[in-house]
Amino acid sequence: MFQNILLPLDGSELAQEAVPYVEMLAASLKATVHLLMVLPSPSGRSGGTFKAAAAFLTSVHLPQSEEDLDATRHPVYKESEMASLEAEAKRLLLPIAEQLRAKGIQAQVAVAFGRPAGGILQYAQTAKIDLIVMCTHGEGGPDAYAYGPTADRVARRSPCPVMLIRPQEVRALLPLPKIEDIHL
Repeated sequence: MFQNILLPLDGSELAQEAVPYVEMLAASLKATVHLLMVLPSPSGRSGGTFKAAAAFLTSVHLPQSEEDLDATRHPVYKESEMASLEAEAKRLLLPIAEQLRAKGIQAQVAVAFGRPAGGILQYAQTAKIDLIVMCTHGEGGPDAYAYGPTADRVARRSPCPVMLIRPQEVRALLPLPKIEDIHL
């Protein structure tokens, strides 16, 4: 039933608390685990375009330091910045994939660009994911909400079942209500 399990990670320790759950599920179901990190799309810029646009656009900020000035002399193109971000994301995901493979679980690593929830949902659809397992809080940390905005969006719009894991830190901060407090 669940042949492809998606585990979205954002590099935070909170998000990685879902890994043991995925290990247990994937091992018992003989499923493939897809590790995914969704990164914001870089805007990129080049020196010539940056200087020309500065004359016409009021929202463009001119270089303020030597580091900024150096960046305008040596263009940073969107594609090279994306490649660098992708390599860094894979550097974070590959040890987790190796940990899963060492336990006999098939694992794939993927990186997407865009907004987190949209990237997760798009990947789930294109990769024919059967189950998404993710933590309720990640990079944003624990807060007063029941779960974070990314988990909320994914759970509400997912084409497949979603398993949400409350990290230990969140359970300690936001304990579940007592049964007598719940009015049915």
